[in-house]
Amino acid sequence: MTKLSAVRFKILAFSPDPATVKRWAAAGLTMFLWAALSAAGTTEEAAAERARDRVKQLAADYTEAENAVAQGISRLAEAYELADAASLTADDMAAQRDAAAAKRSRDVRAVYASGGPAGLTATLLAAQTPIDLLWRKSTNTQLMKGILGVDHLALRSAQAESRLAARNAADAERAADQQAETMSELQAQAGKAETALEEARRTLRRLDRKAQQAKAADEARRELARVQRVADAKRRNATSKVVTALGIPADFEKAYRAAGSRCVGLRWTLLAAVGQVESGHGRNVGPSSAGAKGPMQFMAPTFAAYGVDGDGDGVIDVWDPEDAIFSAARYLCASGLDDAKQDSAARDRDALFAYNRADWYVDLVLSAEQAILSKMG
Repeated sequence: MTKLSAVRFKILAFSPDPATVKRWAAAGLTMFLWAALSAAGTTEEAAAERARDRVKQLAADYTEAENAVAQGISRLAEAYELADAASLTADDMAAQRDAAAAKRSRDVRAVYASGGPAGLTATLLAAQTPIDLLWRKSTNTQLMKGILGVDHLALRSAQAESRLAARNAADAERAADQQAETMSELQAQAGKAETALEEARRTLRRLDRKAQQAKAADEARRELARVQRVADAKRRNATSKVVTALGIPADFEKAYRAAGSRCVGLRWTLLAAVGQVESGHGRNVGPSSAGAKGPMQFMAPTFAAYGVDGDGDGVIDVWDPEDAIFSAARYLCASGLDDAKQDSAARDRDALFAYNRADWYVDLVLSAEQAILSKMG
């Protein structure tokens, strides 16, 4: 038998039966499927790890922007305090100057009403002796110094303080500018934070079902939740600090009070708090870096939809305080404040969030309202 024939004989002799072939085929298919599933699992885990790394970077970006937001809120609260202190000092000193000038005027009139220089001269002519004459002259001089001299010094002092107050008022103007700049920066940083957060969420949503169940994806979700908790705590801490209520100009307060009754859920103090945060009650009316205008900082499309002729002059003007305030009242009411069925606190937050879509903004306005209420006593 040739070698080839022997090989053929062995193959034929040891050929498996059909059942064995089926078992071998099943085993091969199982190994193939196991290998394929292992490869798929590795691919899904790799995708989850890439997503985790991306989410970690976005979480860091989010944290950086949120830290800037918290710092900006603190700076804004400080700017309110400085602006209010400078404004009060200027008002007080101006009042002291006016009071000193009025007193001097009254005392001068009193001297002349009693005879003035002629009356004083008459007392000198009535002297009986040279010594009496000298005494009367000395007395008259002291009277004039006492009545008019002291008043003159007081007036000069008050005028000097008034000039100092004017410088303080200029500082208040600069503080108002700082408020506007801080608000713009806050908006920008809050936008960056929101963009990073949403991109991180999209990164996780794009994973398929298996990849979302991977360990790396779970780590990414936990990290994202952690940085959000930390950021929320920092914002709450920043907005929980006492916010100073700025002085409200008389025309603004009148408009706030009038517009504050527009719907059942609106309070004039809440409207005033929006006015403080948006422009410092008209101290800085923009346009902002985003294009918002006027005392209540409306964007053009929003004002076109909700603008109101608050002062009845036939013109709807975003720069006019009454028009802007009544328009803000209309917008807030339309954004949920007129919903009597909803809880008042939730109603406030929803309406304010619609006005400016940021939680820090809502917290800041509510803190400003509490400061206004406290200042009113």
